[in-house]
Amino acid sequence: MIDLDPVLRPWRGTTPWQTPLPNWGRESAGSAFRSLVRAYGLSLTAYEPPDEEWIVVRNGEATAIASALVPLAFVTDGLATIVRTALPHLTLVALASTVAVDYRASAEVLRDTLLRDGWTNDFSPEGFCVSDLLVESVQPV
Repeated sequence: MIDLDPVLRPWRGTTPWQTPLPNWGRESAGSAFRSLVRAYGLSLTAYEPPDEEWIVVRNGEATAIASALVPLAFVTDGLATIVRTALPHLTLVALASTVAVDYRASAEVLRDTLLRDGWTNDFSPEGFCVSDLLVESVQPV
């Protein structure tokens, strides 16, 4: 189980959904990943600004799922080197599978960073997958 608290703590106290971080935000993240897609022949499979908070890039089975709000990406081995080289300022977290329950984080840190509106009863901070994180981060209408 990967503890995301140390990864997410630097962004506590920021509000990137209101005020973009100095070197990362929806616009700059989208631009960076579109450039990555062009440079390496990847597929941008999900990102519809201005509302989406996650960018998904693939190369076959290799996947990178990046936050458009904070410089964080969950990346499989197949794309880790490319993302690390092209976007060295991103914090990378290993991704084995989007549905593997490989992550945990304290409720407080999640509320202060990626899940500011909380989560449903189906989500547990003590064990979740990246797919769950993406679903829970969708803003209520």
